[in-house]
Amino acid sequence: MSLKMTRRDLAAVLGSAASVAVARAQNPPASQPEDLNAAAKDQLRKDREAMAKVDLPMPTEPAFQFKA
Repeated sequence: MSLKMTRRDLAAVLGSAASVAVARAQNPPASQPEDLNAAAKDQLRKDREAMAKVDLPMPTEPAFQFKA
């Protein structure tokens, strides 16, 4: 199987790779917290509180039928 790549395809691939490298250099990854378990529990608590603020009426939820 022969892979044919035009100069335009190559330029697109190299251009996208360069833009990803620049984006990573500008935005370094956030440092990880000391206690990952506590951070996960805190994030879960925040998500639970955010979901509790949303009122979802019963007719909005789809009816599920599980068939084996």
